[in-house]
Amino acid sequence: MASRTGPVSVTCRTEYRRQVHDRLATLASALAITAMLELVVLTIADVDPKATGAAVIATLGLGLLIAALGRVIDLPAVSLTVDDTAVHLGNAGVAINSFPLDDLLSVRQSTELSADTSMSRSSRTDQFRIKGCRYLQLRFASNPDQEWQVAVIESDPAAAEVLARLRAHRPSKRKVLIGNGSDGANAGDLAVPAAAQPGYRPADAGLGRTVPRIANAGSKEAAQRLWQAACRQHDAILVDYAQYELEPELVLRYPAVTDVSVESVANFHTALARAQDLRTDEFPKSLDRADEYQQSVVDAGKAWAECERYGRAIGSGLLGSGDQEELSTALSLLDNARASQGGEQADYLDEIHRIVTGLAARGSVHPQQQAFDEIEAGRRRALEAE
Repeated sequence: MASRTGPVSVTCRTEYRRQVHDRLATLASALAITAMLELVVLTIADVDPKATGAAVIATLGLGLLIAALGRVIDLPAVSLTVDDTAVHLGNAGVAINSFPLDDLLSVRQSTELSADTSMSRSSRTDQFRIKGCRYLQLRFASNPDQEWQVAVIESDPAAAEVLARLRAHRPSKRKVLIGNGSDGANAGDLAVPAAAQPGYRPADAGLGRTVPRIANAGSKEAAQRLWQAACRQHDAILVDYAQYELEPELVLRYPAVTDVSVESVANFHTALARAQDLRTDEFPKSLDRADEYQQSVVDAGKAWAECERYGRAIGSGLLGSGDQEELSTALSLLDNARASQGGEQADYLDEIHRIVTGLAARGSVHPQQQAFDEIEAGRRRALEAE
């Protein structure tokens, strides 16, 4: 008998009541109260006991029947499944969205309870929240700007296992390191990211290199290989851009790379959105569609090269002097944190967190939540190591 490789899939389901369930429950309760009032009123009115009993039983029976009907109607549920290769999430039985597990960029759990049930009050397809429940916030490489919100019950063992698997698959390359070990062995969490190293050279996105077009491919196999190459380039662009939103040092050093008010950044987002719209999970049946996608990726690559080049050149130069001073202070604190440990290191990181939070609130920097999470995680570890 063949054995299964890899971990089995785990699914957590969070059921919720629809409007019909609430209405049936309300009606059943109202009929039960009506039955008691009937008993009192008919008894006081000296109505025949048999007639009174029949009226009360009929009303109460109708209420019980409606209550039973409410239980028979299946409760809808938000579903979140993790297997060895993919993440599947959505409204069970209605629409399930799937993403490769390797595309997971970040995962965190909300600190607040959802104020509403998104399936009934929101048209956004990426929100699956349930009133009174906390929810997971997920981002994937296919669209780093989109946050998927999925309701979970904290006490559910299946939900705990799903969360553990998701956290285990967060990309380590986006984790920053803080520590004073030169070889990284004693590092905690905040080593200088590659894109902040002095010798870093931005990718040229294939500029100056002619790539054969899918439209001119001599065979379907050749067209598929070119399409797959375009998909890989697309993924590489997404990863390169995401680090400027996720790595705290890059957030502080190059805020112009993610500032959509900058023309080169706006142009990049426009080109990227077109590539996102044209991308398909499988090789398109239409060769024209595949060629159009390939060319959109080429355009996105050129736009990204210009976006990164200009953003790194300008640094924080578009910000006011006060914001620039705060960024410089935060970078100095980051260097101090790398050279310290324990409570002193935690104090440096706490101040960095405060500065980044204030800058983000003013729109001066544009970090994703994971950047805040990394700073906070480093602060906690520093305190634990004291």
